[in-house]
Amino acid sequence: MMNDDLLTIEAKIGGAYVRSKNAIGWRLLSSPVETLSEAEVAFIGLNPGGRVEEAGHSRFATSAGSAYETESWGNAPPGQSALQRQVCALFRRLRVKPAAVLSGNLVPFRSASWAALPDKQEALLLGRSIWSNILNMAKPRLIVGMSREVDKQLCGILGIKHGIRVPIGWGKATGSRSEYDSGFLIGLPHLSRFPVINRSESEPGLSKLFRSDWY
Repeated sequence: MMNDDLLTIEAKIGGAYVRSKNAIGWRLLSSPVETLSEAEVAFIGLNPGGRVEEAGHSRFATSAGSAYETESWGNAPPGQSALQRQVCALFRRLRVKPAAVLSGNLVPFRSASWAALPDKQEALLLGRSIWSNILNMAKPRLIVGMSREVDKQLCGILGIKHGIRVPIGWGKATGSRSEYDSGFLIGLPHLSRFPVINRSESEPGLSKLFRSDWY
């Protein structure tokens, strides 16, 4: 059930969406509301993709389960788009059930690509404000940020100034590992463009990034 803090966040996003130049919907969480108080692991992407808002896809949070596992994206069967398979493979390597992960988008506004999103700086400011509240509420011990922009913004939210970068066996692509007050932040490149999970060449780098959390 949504408490007053969450209803305030939802209203804030809805108001910002109406004032923005966006017209294809928004989505914050791809996990149930319960993960905001129970999750030890968080997974945060940049913003929801696609050219339309799919009927039946929730905006604030899913009613049950993880969208990465249960929803049909594009023409793929449920959980079988390339990005869904990569993210669920990541969750398996972390030994956490998808529905137990606090997962969502830094910027809730949908766009066909990050380049196509209008008023990016305003959208990022909104995302930082929202996720500052969420992470203060949820306090996960491990956060995975997908994309360099997400990693940068999360470092700002969490007050992280230093970390290490690790090659992940895909050209010049790297991941990052940083420490914050109550846990660790792992930055990965976007898994739709760099499908490194369960890739043998990437295994040494991923193991170095996740350390004892990697199975």
